[in-house]
Amino acid sequence: MSSPSQPFTWGRTRRRLTAAAAATGMVAAGLAAIQAPATAAGPSPAAPAATRDTHTVTLITGDVVTVTTSADGKATAEVDRPDDATGGVRFRQSGDDLYVLPDEALPLLDSDKLDRRLFNVTDLIEMGYDDAKTPTLPLIAAYTPAKARTAKPAPPRGAKLVRDLPSIQGAALSTEKKQARTLWSTLAPATATAPARALGGGVTKLWLDGRVTAALKESVPQVGAPAAWAAGYDGSGVRVAVLDTGVDPSHPDLVDQVDDKVSFVPGEDTSDVNGHGTHVASTIAGTGAASGGGNRGVAPGADLIVGKVLDNGGYGLDSWIIAGMQWAAESGADVVNMSLGDGSLTDGTDPMTAAVETLSARHGTLFVVASGNSGPQTIGSPGTAPSALTVGAVDKQDALAGFSSTGPLARTGALKPDLAAPGVGIVAARSQQAAGEGAYQGMDGTSMATPHVAGAAAILAQRHPDWTGQQLKDALMSSAKGLSDDYRPYQVGTGRLDVAAAVRGTVRATGSAFFGTFDWPHEPTDAPVTRSVTFTNSGTAAVTLDLALTGGGPFTLGASTVTVPAGGSADVAVTGDPRGDAHGELTGYLVGTDAAIGTAVTRTALGLLKENERYDLKVKLVGRDGKPASATVVVNRAGEPNPGQYPVTGERTLRLPKGTYTVEAVLDVPGERADRLGFALLVDPETVLDRGAEVVLDARRARLLDTAAPERTEERQRKLDYTVGYADGSDFRAAYQLPIRYDDLYVLPTERVSTVSFTMAARWRKGEPMLSLRIPGRSPIDATVQPGSTITAGTETLRPVYAGTGAPEAYAGLDVKGRAVVVTRSDAVDPTARAAAAAAAGAKLLLVVNDGAGILNEWVGESAIPVATVHRDAGKQLIAATRGGPRKLTVTRVPYAGYVYDLARVWPGQVPDRSLAYHPRQRDLGRIDARYHAAVDSPGSGYRYDMVFSPSFGFPESESHPGTRTEWVTPDVVWHEVHDQGGWTDTAYLNTYAKGSTTRLDWFAPAVRPAFSRAFGVRNSRYGDYMTLNVQAWSPSDDVLEHGGNLEWGSVPTHLKLYQGDKLVDENTWSSDLQWTPVPAGTLPYRLVLDASRPADRWRLSTRTHTEWDFVSGSNTADNFVPFALLQLDYTLETDLRGDVKAGTTQRISVKAGPQPGGTGTGTVTSVTLDVSYDDGANWRKVTLSKGAGDRWTGSLALPRQPGGFVSVRAGAKTDAGFGIRQELIRAYGLR
Repeated sequence: MSSPSQPFTWGRTRRRLTAAAAATGMVAAGLAAIQAPATAAGPSPAAPAATRDTHTVTLITGDVVTVTTSADGKATAEVDRPDDATGGVRFRQSGDDLYVLPDEALPLLDSDKLDRRLFNVTDLIEMGYDDAKTPTLPLIAAYTPAKARTAKPAPPRGAKLVRDLPSIQGAALSTEKKQARTLWSTLAPATATAPARALGGGVTKLWLDGRVTAALKESVPQVGAPAAWAAGYDGSGVRVAVLDTGVDPSHPDLVDQVDDKVSFVPGEDTSDVNGHGTHVASTIAGTGAASGGGNRGVAPGADLIVGKVLDNGGYGLDSWIIAGMQWAAESGADVVNMSLGDGSLTDGTDPMTAAVETLSARHGTLFVVASGNSGPQTIGSPGTAPSALTVGAVDKQDALAGFSSTGPLARTGALKPDLAAPGVGIVAARSQQAAGEGAYQGMDGTSMATPHVAGAAAILAQRHPDWTGQQLKDALMSSAKGLSDDYRPYQVGTGRLDVAAAVRGTVRATGSAFFGTFDWPHEPTDAPVTRSVTFTNSGTAAVTLDLALTGGGPFTLGASTVTVPAGGSADVAVTGDPRGDAHGELTGYLVGTDAAIGTAVTRTALGLLKENERYDLKVKLVGRDGKPASATVVVNRAGEPNPGQYPVTGERTLRLPKGTYTVEAVLDVPGERADRLGFALLVDPETVLDRGAEVVLDARRARLLDTAAPERTEERQRKLDYTVGYADGSDFRAAYQLPIRYDDLYVLPTERVSTVSFTMAARWRKGEPMLSLRIPGRSPIDATVQPGSTITAGTETLRPVYAGTGAPEAYAGLDVKGRAVVVTRSDAVDPTARAAAAAAAGAKLLLVVNDGAGILNEWVGESAIPVATVHRDAGKQLIAATRGGPRKLTVTRVPYAGYVYDLARVWPGQVPDRSLAYHPRQRDLGRIDARYHAAVDSPGSGYRYDMVFSPSFGFPESESHPGTRTEWVTPDVVWHEVHDQGGWTDTAYLNTYAKGSTTRLDWFAPAVRPAFSRAFGVRNSRYGDYMTLNVQAWSPSDDVLEHGGNLEWGSVPTHLKLYQGDKLVDENTWSSDLQWTPVPAGTLPYRLVLDASRPADRWRLSTRTHTEWDFVSGSNTADNFVPFALLQLDYTLETDLRGDVKAGTTQRISVKAGPQPGGTGTGTVTSVTLDVSYDDGANWRKVTLSKGAGDRWTGSLALPRQPGGFVSVRAGAKTDAGFGIRQELIRAYGLR
């Protein structure tokens, strides 16, 4: 569930939330917030909406991604990798979308075996697939023909079969997110040295089972239906399927109209609590009974069958849709209405499009599909299917609706939509199962246009019962009414639906003719293309048509007239010639006019896509050895939503449109020593392609990022990150969180950019080694602890023993009890088996010598002993030490680092072609003395993020609470920290540290109290007469950083109430926020009351709090929420890391009163009071305070002599502007 007590998240600009959405946050820099998908409720709300909270998303690989953002838009993304994961993680931000790409998925993505949406974190959140919304991940698997022929495909391990989808030779699967890694390992088993390059289990491609939404904008008379009724055609005898949100069959307009209904939505019946499906069904076949026949549907005589494929929220999975399509076609539906679509699938290669083609061919069914509500060039699936009759929307004046999705189709450039119909202000039946009043409601959208066409198809099918779906489609298209010359086929198809003309006419024509996409350059290779347009006469007399071309496209006719025989057909050649000067979308219409009566009776849409300028871009890849290299090259063009990815071996010439490009590749390269492995990031940020160009990515020129800390450290995390900003306002971002296996990092120097902005950044987290090895008289040996190992603190001296490859049989005859076992890694021995064998033999430590270059990093299971690896060549020393008689190995184990270094480098404009060494001394850095408080021992985790770019990326690291640590940071970099202690999160606002400075930071420190922080997205604010309030209920105290603390949503009793005077305005009984609360107009006083408690046996301190805020707020006319401040109290009392002070002593305590961080307008503080209690608030004693600087008031506490008790505090403050605060903290501090 959404929780505004979490830092808010970044996102995209495409959609707005409805005002009812319980969401949090602001927007990230340059990005709008993640918004809710469009719903059946219609376009954007009247007022701006709050954004969502932190989201956690589990990927198909088992990686868990958490995205959060601070109030100024600085965002972070954490990735919790599976224990046995291999490789690193790449982050790519393209347009509005954030992709998180584990290395092990890249080969499958490059070979189109995986749907890229599986790694689009932004899309997954928008679809409601984040972990707070669903514990499962829905998938569609396409199978090889042999696999698909089985009765029901067996699901791979880690997945469940949800539904067989034979129409696409596939199946809908689901995996519990906890089982995602199992499924991934089954489908994409990796070797020790390489990820999988093909899917297993007979699966040819794995898709995300995406969420499809209902698409929504009267005029049965407008489309000519009454004339068809007068002629005796109302759809009688024709079966129309409605695939939507269900239906209310008890509505007077639909009584006796619905023959059958089936739900394909798990856990929901066919009831329509959404209302979209009932509105659509009544537009097709409603009787108008509730309006005396006034709101009759287009085909009131048709028989309806209803498949519920969208849930009560108006969303559906692709697999539900496909199952509904199969049922409708197999149930004998002549026409299937699909007022829905997935705008993220636009290239016509997806499972829903395939299902339309298969079922149309097999059953002759006509699928009538909404084009969508997203505007230009956004038609999505299944409206992309060639056989579908894809419908756009016009208003009552036949003007194109601004929301109506238009073509051309992505990838092919094909003509869509096919025609348009009324979709603005459509009044139809309102489901009585849905909220609202009245028998009817108005809606807008292509969802409303589509059932007009489906109803017309039913009427035409009654008129011509022997016609196929394609014949119905051509007749409806060719009989459409031509619209304004301002509109082209890519916008409105052949025109606006005219069912009267379709019924009346005897001649129909091919609905559209597409002449192809012509690549640049156009001369002399392009040649005219001729297509046949077929005219068919269903009448009893021959008809002669005068033919004419309109629209100005490059088309010519083979004949100016054509006579179509009775009951027969005639073809006319139309030629599209791409050789003219015009480029882009070239369109027109072929209009056939009955020569006898002078009336236009047919229209055919014509289209030709002539590519704009393209040039050759030659990309060369060279390794550090000077030889041709192989990699996937990423090529991003300014203004494009997604980059291209091209496999390159040595060199490859790409044919690309004119524009500005960024070209990038990454290579594995030899490191600085023979047993070291390197990673080279090769980027050319700016290539202007207005003629042939060449980009050489030469790893020999790449510079070593030689970075070292002043103390002995090991690499914890490393990141390379860059961003390019283009002149058109678009940008491209790529980041690489490097896996542990790399020793050396290299970056290619770049030329200074001229038309773009470019910044490269590097980030290191270095820490005290977890395991140190030393042979007396020799230099220390670097060792890397393997994931799954058990590490306890201590130093001991062990005798090393060599045990070959570490297989169980290798221990025969060896005495390894209490010793350090050294083995050589081998593919023949599983890492978990290797560790288990050493532990079973009694070893105290297992050291694995890598057999290849780089750092070994293998999951060793839940090993009872420490397991570490050493480099190949350094391992020779260890092996030699086991053979020269008794040798000793000193082993130091440090499970939690006592010191860490957070280092960063930034290169704006270009990466220089010079040494990139960075060896700072401690005096060159900022020092932090970090204190991690914990009232009881608790495992903790946290990380410090550099905010050079947003979002920033990193992995939380284990910490020991309570504890201290010395931390060193690169100065003048903006940092952001988040720490967790058993579900209690302490989030700090941004901070920088000066060179040579020393700063003390306290985390989870008392007094823990309700407070406010700019690190959180929902802020106290007002928009007109709506108010939003957000309290961080469990915020620690600190004099340096701005902290905001929260426990997991709903985990402890929390009650927030807002009063205006004595009247309760709103309350939240679960959490400490109120959003979009309506309040009285005008400037009035308010009181906010928060009560919160948490278990004493778990947290010990601040077990119960009560806070009341007095404040004044007035109406405003702003365009968005305007922040306002409440008072906050900050406490200072020196304690130990347990939150205790020494009993029987006198201690200084201070209280600071003032506006919440970053706030103003609360007035001048006129009084501050403080009381203390030593019996949990039964009795209180006043503390005399004296005012000091900065609104800080100080007093003395004479503490009881008996240890084991607690100090509770009660404080208050008032200002001269009517603001106040009264706060009571039970057990704020402990006594030792």
